Amino acid sequence: MMLFCRIRILFLLGWSNVFVTAALAQTVLPGIPFQMQARDRFNQAVKQQTIQVHTAIYFSSDAQLIYAEEQQLNTDQQGVFLFTLGKGQFAGGLFNSLYAIPWEKLNYRVQIKIAIPPQPPQANWNYQDNWIELGAVPIGIVPYAIYALQTADPYSVKSKGRIGNLKAEDSLAIRLDFPLELDDGIAVTLEADKMPISSPSFFIHRDLARNQLIIYFTAPYTGFVTWLIID
Repeated sequence: MMLFCRIRILFLLGWSNVFVTAALAQTVLPGIPFQMQARDRFNQAVKQQTIQVHTAIYFSSDAQLIYAEEQQLNTDQQGVFLFTLGKGQFAGGLFNSLYAIPWEKLNYRVQIKIAIPPQPPQANWNYQDNWIELGAVPIGIVPYAIYALQTADPYSVKSKGRIGNLKAEDSLAIRLDFPLELDDGIAVTLEADKMPISSPSFFIHRDLARNQLIIYFTAPYTGFVTWLIID
């Protein structure tokens, strides 16, 4: 069965000093959440089915497998399924854990494959022989939040925080206590204050002259913004 899938990556990692301390103390580490919708060749959602998901991380510049894992998941009535990269069964790569990857090097991509059992069931069907490529997307700087948990150097994290209760804002200026530099890594997440309202896209401007980070929203935004800046 040939599938066409719409991939939406949800970067919902919220950070605070309290959260980071609790996560380290309990050894409960975050992953990278994904939301996806599977559709068949007729563009119909694959509803309420059990599927296998294979997620692999590569360097963007070559085919070296960094980390891979597999999970068994279920789609809902719209064909949507959620999963968190880092919570699956290890399936190969240079590193045996999502948290062992040197995230500070950046420039990674994630490739996702799924296998959907045929309906009606077929004897001797093996999901390992029936992977369907969904393509690859860049991870970019989002895993800096994980890197912040990895490092023991408190000065590698320049700034982090969360601002809430924004009401139909076009932009947000975050004034910084540390000098903002061109090579600083920046991760920003949006959290809509109501569901199922979707968050708009955004882009970031480094205002070095005023030592601030400006986030511009593509549509009036209501909700919360979390940011993390790494040296």
